[in-house]
Amino acid sequence: MMTMMVWMVMIVFFGVVAGEEKKNYNEAEHKALCDLLRVAVDKWGEVEKRVPTDPLRKALETTLFGYGTVGTLETLKSGLPSDYNDVEGTDSPRSNWCGQPLSGQYQDSYPRWPGYSAPHDVVCLCTAGSHGWPINKTGKLCAQDKDTLKTDSEWWSGTNNTHKKDAIGNTWEVTVKRCLSGSSQEKDLKKALKKFTDEIKHKIEGGENFYVLGENGSDYIESPCNGSPRNGLCVMYHPNDTDTKTWWKDLDEALEKDEQIQKQREEKERRRQKENAEKKDSAQKEAPSAHITTNQTDQQHTGSTPTDKLRRLNPTSGTPISRPSSWLLSAILLI
Repeated sequence: MMTMMVWMVMIVFFGVVAGEEKKNYNEAEHKALCDLLRVAVDKWGEVEKRVPTDPLRKALETTLFGYGTVGTLETLKSGLPSDYNDVEGTDSPRSNWCGQPLSGQYQDSYPRWPGYSAPHDVVCLCTAGSHGWPINKTGKLCAQDKDTLKTDSEWWSGTNNTHKKDAIGNTWEVTVKRCLSGSSQEKDLKKALKKFTDEIKHKIEGGENFYVLGENGSDYIESPCNGSPRNGLCVMYHPNDTDTKTWWKDLDEALEKDEQIQKQREEKERRRQKENAEKKDSAQKEAPSAHITTNQTDQQHTGSTPTDKLRRLNPTSGTPISRPSSWLLSAILLI
């Protein structure tokens, strides 16, 4: 009996260890965001040619490159943007980049915030946190293990952390770049956005109304999403804050506007085709009467109707015949 219990304990223990080793933190959130990015890249190739004021073009540009940034896909794929140079400062906590709303002069000093762009949110979601948490021992983060992400370079809010930029650079190379290339099973931008937003959790705590994407902590009020087990490895959005800009909210609104624009264009094209068909039909109906009129005119120009010809051939008709001249009669009498 005792031996049986020991075996059961060992099975449970190794089962738990195996489960920890297989854990992929932020797996579903990363997949949804990465798939959306790939669909956005494909769509950008189409809408980039539109006028700069086009709603969907503007929203996709923000989704890929961020607010107020004019960039190219080649630039994004080339390496870490210079905005992240500012992350090295000891007074630059991860929470300000990934958890705080864009409001007030304090937050304005940070070039990127949660919801700034989709690639930036991948950085927040997939960069190892405090002392390599949550994959400093086992498991994966956004499908990458600790060796690939180089968790000796972590990004968290500790003042003695001097490896923040290195940690973000690793994430950009092995995670963000992969989301900017390749293909997704989902091809429809609206559906891809819906799958992504379904992964965002709406929370109300301490009078705060916010949305969280990623590994949840236990405290979202003080230093949210700062990379620690307590505050989470996540992205906290504030789309209802009037001072904050959130790319996926703007993209959703732009897709609705684009649908209306496309419907109006289709309706305009339908009316144009209908008008052209009506003009063509009207022209075909007028053609026979025009042909009859032309025949009558031709007959008048020739001056020879069937009746005229009969009159010339019939000497008994009422048409007068000219008498011979007098000189012709005199010539006959002389003979």
